[in-house]
Amino acid sequence: MKGFVMTALLASGLMGAGQGFNMPSFSYFDADGDGKITKSELEDGRQKRHEKMLKEGRLLRNAPNAATFSQIDTDGDGFITPEEFSAHQKAMRSK
Repeated sequence: MKGFVMTALLASGLMGAGQGFNMPSFSYFDADGDGKITKSELEDGRQKRHEKMLKEGRLLRNAPNAATFSQIDTDGDGFITPEEFSAHQKAMRSK
């Protein structure tokens, strides 16, 4: 039974790998808490996250494929709203 539980946990972890289950939240990037993400907040948050992942020995396989700020800021107003952020994460999970 113990072996079955461990196998199930391992399989569920592998199934979730790379499918957006470890994506950071909107508030992770919204450093000043104003309800919107600026380009610099996105870049700073990504850099901080990548540094943490590297320290943990994790690979950054998809970093070169990360969406640009303008791809996430679909209305082009210079800010990423919670709705734009959510839509982007939903699209990433479906890949």
